[in-house]
Amino acid sequence: PDPLEAVRTVLSDYTNRFHASGTLAHEEEDDEVLLHASPNLTIYHITLSPGLQYPPHNHLMDALIGIYKGSETNFIYPVAGSELDVPERQDIAAPAVVHMASNAVHSVANTGSARSGALHVYLGDLTRTHRQLWSPDSNQAEPFDNDRYLAGARPIQQSGHE
Repeated sequence: PDPLEAVRTVLSDYTNRFHASGTLAHEEEDDEVLLHASPNLTIYHITLSPGLQYPPHNHLMDALIGIYKGSETNFIYPVAGSELDVPERQDIAAPAVVHMASNAVHSVANTGSARSGALHVYLGDLTRTHRQLWSPDSNQAEPFDNDRYLAGARPIQQSGHE
């Protein structure tokens, strides 16, 4: 069986179950909680605070996002050379499962009025992958650093650019 479809089936089931509960499955001070990491699979529980947008980044592996509470807005960026071009906006409301291709560069935001909840599942070890984060100041790719990523959260820009 196709690993992506197998994960999508399980994630869809959990997304619908968590959505039916009407509450966040995991409420922490941190927006990201690592639930599992192995060579073939990484799972995070992500809560996004309203009004914040995180910097553009890539995963370099397929990802499935199961949004079970609230909504997420993804800005998908075409890459022009080493810089990002004007993004396509995708608004996703719970319950939904969204696929991000391994070559996608995106930023994520919560355009709603309450914290959102989602399971982010990556088909590989995201914690050990050398990926990129785009600087909001220079629009240039640099090595991904989770502390810089979290510190780079800014008030939402509707176009995805500052």
